[in-house]
Amino acid sequence: MEKNDRAFARALVPIASALPATTAAAIGNAIARHSYLDWVLGQVLYSLMEISTKQGRVVVRPPRPDEYVRAVADLFAFHKLESRFDFDGLARRLEQADAARHVLARCVYMRDLGAKDGAIRLGLGPWASSHEAAKSIAAEGARLDRAFLAKRRKEIEDAITRAEKLRATTDRLLRRLHERRRVSPGFNRRAAPR
Repeated sequence: MEKNDRAFARALVPIASALPATTAAAIGNAIARHSYLDWVLGQVLYSLMEISTKQGRVVVRPPRPDEYVRAVADLFAFHKLESRFDFDGLARRLEQADAARHVLARCVYMRDLGAKDGAIRLGLGPWASSHEAAKSIAAEGARLDRAFLAKRRKEIEDAITRAEKLRATTDRLLRRLHERRRVSPGFNRRAAPR
């Protein structure tokens, strides 16, 4: 078995105290933005399922990005909503955003005892193996600096931009569908058959 010199050459110890305020704020803001992303994705799915947010929270568990995109595309087909929305691009961005959140929330923040710069490094947490994309981001001993945090935030923001576009598209198409149902008896699936 190959030895990973980068991981074993350092004396990394977990940081048991609070992180520096600016670092903690950047991590917290990125995670908070991912929570907003989850909310937007939920709104799209609940609208397509024609259920309330309260009902959705009870019956729908957060799917993986590829499952989510497949479900939304299937619901578009079910409702016969035609759109040129890039579902594959959305899936890629959601996967990247999920990996970014996973790294920020699940990695162990560590200090390199041998370094004089006091840099914070990442250590893979006990559940890191369950998320392959996160493992590729957070190599054992990766330096946690402004550039690293900015990249994770950008991955989340890119997914939010795409999700908000999906929400606007979905809302527009569903409004059109509901208007057709209201004025055209053939589109009203709740009407009694004749």
